Amino acid sequence: MKTLYSDIGGEPAVNAAVDLFYTKISHENSLDPFFEDIDMPKQRSKMKKFLTLLMTGQAGNSSDYMRSSHSHLTERGLNDGHFDTVGQLLKETLEELNVPGNFIAQILGAVEGLRNPVLNR
Repeated sequence: MKTLYSDIGGEPAVNAAVDLFYTKISHENSLDPFFEDIDMPKQRSKMKKFLTLLMTGQAGNSSDYMRSSHSHLTERGLNDGHFDTVGQLLKETLEELNVPGNFIAQILGAVEGLRNPVLNR
């Protein structure tokens, strides 16, 4: 079965994207308060799993999970500006890895669909 996951190159592509993405995150000072006490190897692993599920169509209704897993961050002030910054860094990551524009649009669209749950709205 053909999926976005297979189209972009599967596990090696997801691994490269997540690793580069979190390198970019680590250089973005405005996001420091949200990552200061995070186990980054564990976080990278969670993100790889999530993106895999998302791009294979197996993420189901992840709204409840995203809401509960980010609620402590909204208490620290996570807002639309931070969400936009993360989205921009993801876009830059995918472009840097030469992911085709139509795939980037699909990925970012799916991520945008999680804005309200991530921001606990």
